[in-house]
Parts: sequence; structure tokens; C-alpha cells
Amino acid sequence: MGTIESTGKTAEEVIRRIGDGVPALADRITDRIFKEIPIYATGAVATREVVFESVRANVEDAFDRLAGRKFDLAMAAKTGRSRAQVGLPLADLLSSFRMGYDETWDAIIRAARLDPPISGDLVVDMSRNWFHLHNLVGDTLIHAYREEAQHLLLTRERERAALVNVLLSSDIGLATMVEVADQLRLPVEGEFAVVAAATVIGRDPLPRIGSHLAAADVASVWHLGQESLVGVLSLEKASRVPSVLETVRRHATGPVGVSPVFTSLRRAPWALGLAQLVLQRHTGTVVVEQFRDNPMNVLVASAPDAAQETTRTVLGGLLDLPADRRDLLLETFTAWIEAGGSAQATGEALVCHPNTIRHRLRRIELVTGRSLTRPGDVAELVAACHAWEQLPHQAWDR
Repeated sequence: MGTIESTGKTAEEVIRRIGDGVPALADRITDRIFKEIPIYATGAVATREVVFESVRANVEDAFDRLAGRKFDLAMAAKTGRSRAQVGLPLADLLSSFRMGYDETWDAIIRAARLDPPISGDLVVDMSRNWFHLHNLVGDTLIHAYREEAQHLLLTRERERAALVNVLLSSDIGLATMVEVADQLRLPVEGEFAVVAAATVIGRDPLPRIGSHLAAADVASVWHLGQESLVGVLSLEKASRVPSVLETVRRHATGPVGVSPVFTSLRRAPWALGLAQLVLQRHTGTVVVEQFRDNPMNVLVASAPDAAQETTRTVLGGLLDLPADRRDLLLETFTAWIEAGGSAQATGEALVCHPNTIRHRLRRIELVTGRSLTRPGDVAELVAACHAWEQLPHQAWDR
């Protein structure tokens, strides 16, 4: 800081000449800030009185550094942090900072020209130090702002993640749910879906999905856990589901399960269970799979353990067959049900002869001990097939 010391006497003389003019200088700077930076005029940053006091303190601080009386940058760091805390954009903060140094340098030039005028060489030497300090303080301001902004961002993300976790808890009360929804800026009633994406430790399976959905006017909140990334999506209307699924698919790095659309935020825990169920039984055929919302599937999902035990009883030896044979018979039965019990239509759907279909159906009857001519037996087999499709296949090995 030897260069500062070499012009210290010149700076002291300039500051003496400005004397009691610091409040007027701070007032001019404050006027420019409020006139030229719109966000200040709204009062969102601080009142004019508060900004004026901050500007005056910064002017006095700058004079102290120019005169070599101090080299403490604490005031600049404090200003950077405080403006980050109120959400002032960094560009606006730097604009106000430049206005302050610009107006103050004008005041220095006017003071230097008072009789007897200060030598131009001395003013030039002092200007070098002034702009050196300008850069030093500016860098400090930026660093403090960014550091505080990053801290605030991480804090808010942790708080939002905690609120999402509360929203997805099964024991949340109505009053708490309404409060959480308000803080997350979600409606209580509307059109919603829950997304669950498998994670690899330390990696986001849906990078920047929140901003991608926001671009499509879909609000979302997320919580990244050890096993999955979970999100609650506010769709506004169910017709958006196809485009939302496509957006998720484009950005997914692994399997994703999606719940059916639901209309009350109180059902978010229920929807999470269905999204996770889809994720657990994900076959890998498609990246994003949505839970098929029909009464039988919902019934299975509501009591998975009971559904699994019942299915073991109903399907019996069918589950003990080699996987390819088992899957062929189950596929044939499902196609036969969808074809209304017609072997001809089932054969056309599966591209095989109707007699082949009848042979497979007979094999199912023999292995399960159920008759496809008895409606009760058919209903049991249909329910068991739904359970087999909906529950994770690894669960059947327990």
C-alpha cells in the first residue's frame, strides 16, 4: 500500500476541502440510485433513509482508504451481504456501486480545483489509487454478495426439501398441509402428480427438471433422498400430462415412476406410494412409466402384502414355471381377457392360431386349479394378474 501512502497528503487535502459536504454528496448518490435503478424505487431493497446512511458510511469509508487511514474492507463486504439478503440483483448492486464512485470522484475533482488548485500531477497520481481502490472494493463486494447468495440458496433449498418431505408424510394434518402448501406456493386443490426417480448417490437423476417444467408453466417442488428424487407437480389441468411425461423423459438419466393425476394435495402421500411402486417394478422397457389408474390396480397397491399372498395362492404352480413359459401364459390370459374371452380375437392379437390360445388357457387351468368357465375363478385370476403386473417382481422371491 506504499502507493496509497505516497498520495495520502493530497487525499487528506481534498477530503478537508469537501469537509461537511459528505452528507450532500451521499444525498446526490442516493438520488441517482433511486432514480436510475427501478428496484430501489419500489422500496424492496430498503427505505431511502437506510440507503442514504449506507451510502454515507461507504463514502466516508472510501475517503479513509484513499487517505491511507485504513485498509479494512469490512464495510464493502457488509454491503454485499446485506444486498444479497434482500434479493437485490448483483447487476443493480454494481450499478449503485459505480454511481457512488462516479459521484464521489466528481466531488474530488471539484475540490481539487478550488483555490489554490491542487497540481494536476498529484490528482493523476491520486486517481490511480482511487481506481485501484475502486477495483479492490468492487471485488470484495462481488465476493461477499456471491458467498451470501450461495448460502441463502442452499438454506432455502434445504428448507424447501424439508417442506416437501412434510407434504409427503402420511400423518400430516390439514392445517399443516395448508401452511406447507402456502410456503411452497402450491394450491391445495387442483391437478397434481408425484414423480419418483431412482438415484445414484451424489447425482441428480433429473438435472434442472424444475426449470424445464417451469418453462412449460408447470410448478414443481423436489426432495432429493438417498434412494430417489421425489417431486410434486402442479399441472393445473390433466391434459398437460403427456407433455410433462415427455419433458421428464427427455431429461431423465434413469428409471422414473409417475403417480396417477390426483386433485387434492392431501393425497400426495398416497400418490407417492404409487409412484414408488411403479419405480420398484420398473422393467426398463420405457424410461418414464405412469401408474395405470384403474380400480383393480389401486386395490392391489393399497394392500400390497395381502395382494401378494393372495396371488401366490391363486396362481400357484404357475409362478414356479420357467420365467419365459410363465410370462407367455400370463400374457395370453391377459390378452384373452382384453379380447372379451374370444380365442379367435386373442390369436389375432398375439399372431398365433386360436387352438394355440386354447391350449395355453387349458394349461393355465391345470396349473392353477381354476376353471375359466367359472366367473369367480376368472375374477380371481384377473386380480392375481393385476397384482403380478403392479408389484415389484423381486418381491416374489422372498
